[in-house]
Amino acid sequence: MADKDKSNVSGTLKQEEARAVFLQNQFAQAITNTLMTRRELVASALDPRRDLNIECGYIDDPQITDFATMYAQEGIARRVVHILPKESWQVDPEIVEDSEADLTPFEEAWADLAKDLSLYGVLARADALSGIGQFGIILLGLDDGQELNQEVTKKEGLQILYLRVFAESVVKIAATEGDVNNPRYGLPVLYDITFDESILGGTTLKSRLVHWTRVIHLADNREMSEVLGVPRMRPVFNRLQDLRKILGGSAEMFWQGAFPGLSFEVNPDLLADGVGDFDDDALKEQMQNYANGLQRWLSTTGVSVKSLAPQVANPKPHVDEQLRAMSISIGVPFRVFMGTEEGVLAGGQDAKAWAKRVGERQEKYLSPYVVRNFIDRLIALGVLPEPMEYSVEWPDMMAPSDQEKAEVVKTTTETLKAYISGSVDAFIPPELFMTHVLGWEPELVEAVGDAVLKIEEEMRDEEEVVEEGAVPGEEKEEEEEEVVEE
Repeated sequence: MADKDKSNVSGTLKQEEARAVFLQNQFAQAITNTLMTRRELVASALDPRRDLNIECGYIDDPQITDFATMYAQEGIARRVVHILPKESWQVDPEIVEDSEADLTPFEEAWADLAKDLSLYGVLARADALSGIGQFGIILLGLDDGQELNQEVTKKEGLQILYLRVFAESVVKIAATEGDVNNPRYGLPVLYDITFDESILGGTTLKSRLVHWTRVIHLADNREMSEVLGVPRMRPVFNRLQDLRKILGGSAEMFWQGAFPGLSFEVNPDLLADGVGDFDDDALKEQMQNYANGLQRWLSTTGVSVKSLAPQVANPKPHVDEQLRAMSISIGVPFRVFMGTEEGVLAGGQDAKAWAKRVGERQEKYLSPYVVRNFIDRLIALGVLPEPMEYSVEWPDMMAPSDQEKAEVVKTTTETLKAYISGSVDAFIPPELFMTHVLGWEPELVEAVGDAVLKIEEEMRDEEEVVEEGAVPGEEKEEEEEEVVEE
């Protein structure tokens, strides 16, 4: 019993020690948190420059109006918004229902619709504008005879009268689906679109409610939302603001540097009471005539005029750094982002990486969320006939260009020339060389072998004719001469 009591006492002591250590740690953590809180409060109160956004003049949380203004006023912002859509829609996809048959009714209907309404151009424009803000829409103008706020019911042979593209700046989501058991839970039900009806002059804006069945919703760079994406300018918005400062400041710097200014040093004797007479107003008038008019002289008495040295710096390194930071942020190679304006083409490595990026965007975003979304809606409304199954096929962005093909042909020719002239065939048989070194397909190797055998047979035939004493083509010439004599 004594041992058992000792064991209980020992266990109790250990629990109390553990509890004491725990309370001590909690107390220390509370003191640390209090000190950190006080330190942050003091720092924020005494030194507001610790807020980098305030110090640099950045907008904390830019909204659609900020993005729209930047897009409208800055060409670099437009480049950020348009570069991916522009590259992605350089070629149109092919909509295929049955690759082994002629045009099916579905393929023919889509081809006619794409031609009549310039569908690929509309999709490309909507893709670009949807990246200014968090989303964009395409309005389907249908001949169902209903108001825009009414749901569209399926009707075979329904026609599209027009298509309109809108950016987020003129569109608001008026209502969303609130039923958690509905497949469209959380998705828009009604849109509030502001139409600009001021084509004939003046400013006439009219707001209309539009049902979701008449709208194709586009949202690029989606993260946790299926409705809203991240604006393309958002990751580089601070850099765009910095670029505006640099370019605007450099322009002002050069403008001011064109007339650096003058320094007037007045003789102190003229300023002494009763000694001299200094006419300040006359000097100001002369300076105004000199700066704003055609007068190129100054008449001063007792005043020395000195030209101030202009302080002008080259802004190019700072501009380049901002552009490089932007290209890294949006995942575009710098030379591709700059384009060919400087006469610089993207290098081979950059071109391949960029082609892969564009191809991935076509397959993972444009096909399911733009093209198929548009086609499926037209099928559901009865505008297009329902196919058994269809696919969206984009041209291979990794396919070599004509220049790359020419380089491959040149390199292959030089390699074959070195192989033949160096008698390497004694060490590596031709078939092994073509398949393993040149990487040719077996069918191509077989075709080359057949062509070589045919050439060798023709050469042997010519040699036999020469050995028999006849010159190839001589008999034909003699026959032609006999015909002429007759």
